[in-house]
Amino acid sequence: VDSNTTSFNAAISACEKAGEWDMALHLFSAMLCSKLEADTITFSAAISACEKGGEWRAALTLLSAMTKGEAQPNAITFNAAISACEKGGEWETALQLFNTMSYAQVESNTISLNAALSACARGGQLEKALHLFSMMVQSDVELDTITFSATITTCEKIGQWAKALQLYSLMTQKDIESDTIAFTATISACEKGGEWSQALHLLGEMARSKVELATITYNAAISACEKGGWKTAIHLFSTMAQTSVEPNTITFSAAISACEKGGEWEEALWLVRIMAESKVQPNTITFNAAINACEKVGMWEAALQLVAQMAQCMAVLNVITFNAAVGACEKGGHTQKALQFLDPVSQIKFR
Repeated sequence: VDSNTTSFNAAISACEKAGEWDMALHLFSAMLCSKLEADTITFSAAISACEKGGEWRAALTLLSAMTKGEAQPNAITFNAAISACEKGGEWETALQLFNTMSYAQVESNTISLNAALSACARGGQLEKALHLFSMMVQSDVELDTITFSATITTCEKIGQWAKALQLYSLMTQKDIESDTIAFTATISACEKGGEWSQALHLLGEMARSKVELATITYNAAISACEKGGWKTAIHLFSTMAQTSVEPNTITFSAAISACEKGGEWEEALWLVRIMAESKVQPNTITFNAAINACEKVGMWEAALQLVAQMAQCMAVLNVITFNAAVGACEKGGHTQKALQFLDPVSQIKFR
């Protein structure tokens, strides 16, 4: 290999590692202008730089140019191109590239399959993602954390909580380290399946394994507690501060909803106050859950105050808001208040 080619390859690789995809392409163009021939290493480094920069079109252009020349793509080249398509949401192209590997007599590996699987999962092609996972299990390709995380996420999206748990168990049996994504997806799958005890068990396992707890993890666990009890939801919410995890709108909404289902209107209002103090923006779901909590016990004044807060926060009032507020007035023995409330609110366009 020409010493100048080696120098360019090193420079392009350095840009790839630094995330400077535009500089990598500039060097690639300069190399061609210098009449130097780009080899497999050159193309692979440039395509990988595009992948890291989210430039899937540029990655495909380079791969196309490569196939027209003498440089032969290898597994690294294809992996980078497939990953670029995965990040760009181009699942069809990612799958086409994966299938092209066999025609080009390039052996796919864990990285290739993971990228194709993730692309299908992200693109909503859940059956294709599960098919790729089955292919990996049946072949000699090594399964890793990314493989399981992507597949469990796929199961979570289609509500297959039992399959998600099965995959998590298989993951532990194979001594593959579970990450935040895998745990969170499994907990979320359990939440969707109403398996709140399983969700809490996984959260405990996550803490014991010293895997980083994220806001989205707590959100899924607290949402599961809507069915498992408001006390557990409040406990989990309080635990977040101890683990330095910041709650967001979804966290508060899930905790308030758990209180609403448990008939704990005071706890729900407490959470609304904490939310304001934390400068977390409430939304329609947040307010509706709190108003519903007040409606169940006829706390009409608190319900109407929440409606007023909704207007101040620019939250959209909808039919659920209206019904809960009017119901609170009626249960509180203030039907007249409900009628007074009806007049101005009837001018609002509900969504």
